[in-house]
Amino acid sequence: MYGSLEDLIGEDKLKEITTDTINGIPVVENGQVRVMKDNLLDSTGSKEDGYDDSDEYLSEFLQLLKTRTVIIGVGGAGNNAITRLQESGVTGAITIAVNTDAQDLYYANADQKLLIGKEVTGGLGSGNNPKVGEESAESDLERIRQITRKNIVFLTCGMGGGTGTGASPIIAREAQKAGALVISFCTLPFKMEGEEKGVIANEGLLKLAEFSDTIIPLPNEKLMKLVPNLTLMKGFKIMDEILIRSVRGIVDLVSNCGLVNLDLADVKNILNRSHGTSGYIGKSEISLEEISKSNNSMPSPFVKEIIQEKTLKALHNPILEMDPSEISSCLVSITGNQYLSLSQVNEIVSTVSKTIRPNAKLKFGAMIDPTSEKIHINIIGQGPTSPYLEKAKPALNE
Repeated sequence: MYGSLEDLIGEDKLKEITTDTINGIPVVENGQVRVMKDNLLDSTGSKEDGYDDSDEYLSEFLQLLKTRTVIIGVGGAGNNAITRLQESGVTGAITIAVNTDAQDLYYANADQKLLIGKEVTGGLGSGNNPKVGEESAESDLERIRQITRKNIVFLTCGMGGGTGTGASPIIAREAQKAGALVISFCTLPFKMEGEEKGVIANEGLLKLAEFSDTIIPLPNEKLMKLVPNLTLMKGFKIMDEILIRSVRGIVDLVSNCGLVNLDLADVKNILNRSHGTSGYIGKSEISLEEISKSNNSMPSPFVKEIIQEKTLKALHNPILEMDPSEISSCLVSITGNQYLSLSQVNEIVSTVSKTIRPNAKLKFGAMIDPTSEKIHINIIGQGPTSPYLEKAKPALNE
C-alpha cells in the first residue's frame, strides 16, 4: 500500500501547485518569518544568584535555543527550496542560502546569505563543475564554520550540478566536526539530463552521505511515473514541498511547545549517525470531516480503519521506495485541533509500532492547532540504505 503525492504534501497543496497560478508562483499566506539574532549565541543567560530563572531569562534562553537550528540551501536547487520554505513560513530555525553565483544568491529569499569562493569563481558560479564547488567551499571554511556551529543543521541541495554537489559535503563535514546533527535532503537528476550528470550526482550523493547523520535522496525521476504530464516547474515545486514539510515537521517538534513534547535529545537519539542506513520521511493527513461522518454513521472499527489506512500511507512513501518494516528508529509527529483524542493518537502510534521493526526506537510528539481541520501525521526516521545509495556505489565503479 504505497501512499500518493496527495498524502505527502496534502491534497490542497498539490492542487495549488498543479493548477495555474499568478506568474507560475503560488500565493502563500502567513509568510511571516521570525529572524533570530546571531549575537544571542554569545549569551550565557546565567543569573548571579544561580537559582531564580525568571520568565524574562527563560524567554531569552528559548530564543538562544532556536538559533541553534539552521536550514542551509546550497546551490541553485538548494536556494530555490530555501526561498519556498521562507515564503511558506518557518519558526524555530534560521534559513541560510549558500551559492557561488552572486546573481542567483541575490534573488534568493533567506534570513542569511553566504557567497562562497569569490576568489575562485569571481561570483559567476561553478559552471556545473563540482570540483569548483568543492574548491569554493574549502576557500571559505572559516565562514562556513561560523554558520554550522549549531545543534541541528539541515542541508538541502540538488545533485548533478556544481555548487550543490561540490560544496554540500564540505559544509556537512564542518557541521559534523562542530558536533551538529546533520540531516541532508538532496534531489537526484532526471535520466533525461544525461549519463554524465547521473555519474556526478552519484559521486556527490556518496560524499554527502559520508558526512550526514541522516540522508534522504529524493529522485526527480519518480515524478515521471507519478505525474508524467506535469510541467517541469511544477514538478520541482512538488519536490520542494516534500522537503519543506519534512524539515518543518522536525523543527516544529523541537521548537514548539506541544501536548507531548520532543526535545533535541530525542531527535538526536533517533536520527544520530548509523552506518548503512538512510533517512526515511512520510506524511499523511486525515480529514476530520471524514472521521466525523464515520462516527455518526459507522461503528468505531470503521474509524480505526480510516486512521490505520492513512497512517500506513505515511509509512509507504512513493518517492523513496523503502520498506517501512526495516525502519530501525523513527519520530512520529501528530498535529490536530483541540478535539484530537487519546484513542486517535494511540491508533496512529500503534500502527507505526506494528509496522516498523519490533525492536525499533520510537518516539512521538503531539501538537494542538485549533485552526486545523485535519490530523497531520509526519514521520521521519532511519531506515535501510536507500536504493539510490546502493545503486550509486556500483555505478561509480563501472
